[in-house]
Amino acid sequence: MIFPSQEWCEAAACALHKDPAAQAALADFGPVVFGVVVERGDGLASDFCVLARLAPGKVPQLSFPADEDELEELEPDYIAWASHTLCKQLLRAALAGERADPIKAILERKMRLKGELSRIVRQAGKHEGAGRDAIRSLPTKLLGK
Repeated sequence: MIFPSQEWCEAAACALHKDPAAQAALADFGPVVFGVVVERGDGLASDFCVLARLAPGKVPQLSFPADEDELEELEPDYIAWASHTLCKQLLRAALAGERADPIKAILERKMRLKGELSRIVRQAGKHEGAGRDAIRSLPTKLLGK
């Protein structure tokens, strides 16, 4: 499956829903609506947007807004903007079983985040590595270099 794509996102959501560690992290975090904009470049012809509605014990609901403006109109709790290159770096690390650290990318201003960062930081420390095995199980093909 190609990252990013609707097929890959749906498979990832399914795998994470079945992962006990990811579900424990979501139970602590609580219900959330999260949007991601993977910015075009490095093999990705246009921005890719996904919105995930997540709640403990419930099947994730995904939608794929046409663009960043449509995503913002949905008023998610969080929106993250990251270059396709950065997304691939983080995903490669996760696929290799290494620590992918999006919080570090946010703090270093390599990724933008709209929403309460302190809530994410608090939970990330308690659940480091949650979902990594679920993501590693996905047959993933990356675009570009």
